[in-house]
Amino acid sequence: MILPHILVIEDSLLHGKMIQDVLQKNNYSVKWVISAEDALDEDLDKYDLVLTDLILPGITGYELSEKIKSKNPYLPIIAITSVTEDESISKALSLGADDYIKKPFSVIELIARINVQLRTRHFQLELIKKNKELEEANKKIKELAVTDMLTGAFNRVYLREFLTNIAKENLFKKVSCFIIDLDNFKKINDTYGHLMGDIVLKNLVTICKNIIMNKGIVVRFGGEEFLGIIIDDKANAYDIAEKIRIEVENNKNCEFRWTISIGLSSGILTSKNVYEDFEIILKEADEMLYVSKKNGKNRVTKK
Repeated sequence: MILPHILVIEDSLLHGKMIQDVLQKNNYSVKWVISAEDALDEDLDKYDLVLTDLILPGITGYELSEKIKSKNPYLPIIAITSVTEDESISKALSLGADDYIKKPFSVIELIARINVQLRTRHFQLELIKKNKELEEANKKIKELAVTDMLTGAFNRVYLREFLTNIAKENLFKKVSCFIIDLDNFKKINDTYGHLMGDIVLKNLVTICKNIIMNKGIVVRFGGEEFLGIIIDDKANAYDIAEKIRIEVENNKNCEFRWTISIGLSSGILTSKNVYEDFEIILKEADEMLYVSKKNGKNRVTKK
């Protein structure tokens, strides 16, 4: 059984020892220090609750509460005070204390207040955990919605989102687009089977991602056709396309040789006509792809 770990800050040796003994008898793990400075030297992530006197030498309990909450917002703090003025208690609560108890106090009241704060902390941490799990699940759902299930490339849904974001962020944006088409893909499926065809598609996307990296995106446009969209102004789209072609040609992950043909075009996307502008670039890239196919395949042709 893991005992709740409590950090006690009390400069009075008499009161500090008394609190430590009481808490240990009630099945709490206790670390007692005599100053706020000592408390701040502790790894506060190890603790489940802080119990601090407000009147301390050096850094006061008020300041300590504020410092702790700034870095550990979900670590409960109970202030111990002999001050009875409402203003002082209000100050402690406003600076980070979650509760307070006045000296002299009964053991029953102290334990009850500690348990309330520990339960609250438990619920808070569970809620944070559930929220993180929900965020991860939502992130995964969104990824699935914009990702081609077979290859891991983006799909047309993401392509539209991608273009929309470009329009929001830029009045004018230069982009390069190349269409990649697997040469003789039907023959690959007919000869080696569709499972091997799927492996080829996945290998192609892996190669594209490894070469394009953060310079742009890879989109499955349909069947064995993929788009490489380069948005890095400093990147040479033709060199990237040629590297992809060569890497495919030299790929040893399959028992047979396979190649690709690429058509490349560049242009300016404007925020007002981003989709129309992209269609023009895409059409030109498609025309260049036709030229690559016509001239023997396994080549890159640019506008």
